[in-house]
Amino acid sequence: MTIELAPEAGTRAVLEAARAVAEQLAAVPYEHKNVREAETRLQDAFHHAREILAGRADLELTPEEDVQVLTATVSGVRAGAAALSQVLREERDERRTDITEAERDLFDRTLAGDTRRHLADRIRQATALVESMNQRLERVRTASRVAVRLVWQVDPAQAPGTRAARDLLLRDPAGLSEADKEALYVFFMDRVEEARADDSSASWEDQLMKVLDYTAWHRFVVRLDRGDGQGWQELTRKLHGALSGGEKAIALHLPLFAAVAAHYQTDPGCPRFILLDEVFVGVDRTNRGQVFDLLVDLGLDLVLTSDHEWCEYRELDGIAIHQLITGDGDDAVTTARFVWNGYRTVPGD
Repeated sequence: MTIELAPEAGTRAVLEAARAVAEQLAAVPYEHKNVREAETRLQDAFHHAREILAGRADLELTPEEDVQVLTATVSGVRAGAAALSQVLREERDERRTDITEAERDLFDRTLAGDTRRHLADRIRQATALVESMNQRLERVRTASRVAVRLVWQVDPAQAPGTRAARDLLLRDPAGLSEADKEALYVFFMDRVEEARADDSSASWEDQLMKVLDYTAWHRFVVRLDRGDGQGWQELTRKLHGALSGGEKAIALHLPLFAAVAAHYQTDPGCPRFILLDEVFVGVDRTNRGQVFDLLVDLGLDLVLTSDHEWCEYRELDGIAIHQLITGDGDDAVTTARFVWNGYRTVPGD
C-alpha cells in the first residue's frame, strides 16, 4: 500500500505562498519600482502554485485595470481565490481523514503480521545473545574480584512509554486487549509524527520502519562488580578512574571482545579477526590466561603484538609466535618462528 502525502503538502504550500504574497503586497510602498517587484513575486508564486495544482485545478492570472485577478477552474467550475482556498481546505481535511484510516489499517496489519513477529524475534534474539555473552564474561574475574557484564536496556532518553510498548510487542497479539492495542497505536503514531516532522518527504511506510527500528530504542551499559559487597554498578568515568591499570584494561577489553564476537555471528563463515597492539599491558598473568580463555571460547582469531608476551597459557590451545630479531650494527630484521601447542613452546617450521 502506498499512501501519497504530496497533495496535502501541495495544498499547504499554495496556501502559505498566497499568504506570503498577500503580506508582502500589504507592506509594499506605493511606488512604481516597488509595485513591479511585487508583481514579479506574485508571478513567481502563481507559477509555483500552478505546478503544484496541475491536474487538480487550472489557474489563470489576468490583469483587469490596476489589479491582477486570480481565477481557478476546478472540475469544470470556475471559482475565485476565496472559493479555491475553501475547496483546497476541504480536500486537505478529507485526505487527512483518508490517510488516518489507511494508516490505522496498515498499522493493524503490520502489528498482527510478519513485521511484528520479526520485530519480537529480533528483540528476543538480541536479549539471548547478551545473556550468552554475560555467561562467558562471568568466567573472567580479576585477582581483586573485579568482573564486568553487559546490560541491554531501554534507553531512558527514549520517548515515555517505550518500555511499555516494547513489552506489549513481545506478547502474543491474540492476548492483547483493545486498550493494549490502542496504547500501541497511540505510541507508534506519536513516533511516526516525530519522524514525519524530521523527514516529511519520506513515505509513511518508511517512517514506520524507522520507528520500528528496535536498536534505536535500546542502549548498552557496562556494569562492574568489585566484589566489595556493593553489587553491580554502572561503569562510569569516575568508577573507571578508581580502578588499577589491569582492572581498567579488563573493564574496557571484555565488553569490546563480546561486541566483536556478536558482530561476527551475523556471518558464521567470515574470518573472525581481532588485532591487539601491546596486548593486555598492566594485566597480571592469571587474568591474562582468563582473558585468552574467553577469546578462545568466543572463537576469535587473534593477531597480537607485544615486546614481552609469548602467550604461553594452558587456556590457549595453539598460537604461532614470530619473534623479530634486529641485525647487529645494520638495519636488517629477520624473524624466528615458534609455536605454542597448548603445553610448550617449540620451534616452528
